[in-house]
Amino acid sequence: MTAPLAALAVHYWKLCAAFDRELGFMNADRAQAGEAQLRFARRKLDTILAESGLRIATYDGAPFTAEIPASPVNAEDIADGASAIVEATIEPTVTGPEGVLVAGKILLKEA
Repeated sequence: MTAPLAALAVHYWKLCAAFDRELGFMNADRAQAGEAQLRFARRKLDTILAESGLRIATYDGAPFTAEIPASPVNAEDIADGASAIVEATIEPTVTGPEGVLVAGKILLKEA
């Protein structure tokens, strides 16, 4: 049961991220209402996942290391030996008691 929930959580997270980007195009009143709905939706996702022992992890701004359970989609853009940081989480990692259920996807930039 946890694998389907983890997959659904990734899609829900991506939908929330897309909605968050669209808030910038709304008038102030609509954006304020949208932000409140988005906060509620994200809290709901975290609560539902926690009840199943799952957690979503994002890495925006973190130094990139091999321990991050996410695949960089642009690793070839980073010079060999250069330090990198996570510019954006494209898809989150979902973890549970047994470890990583869904590995994330990240975008890197040179530090």
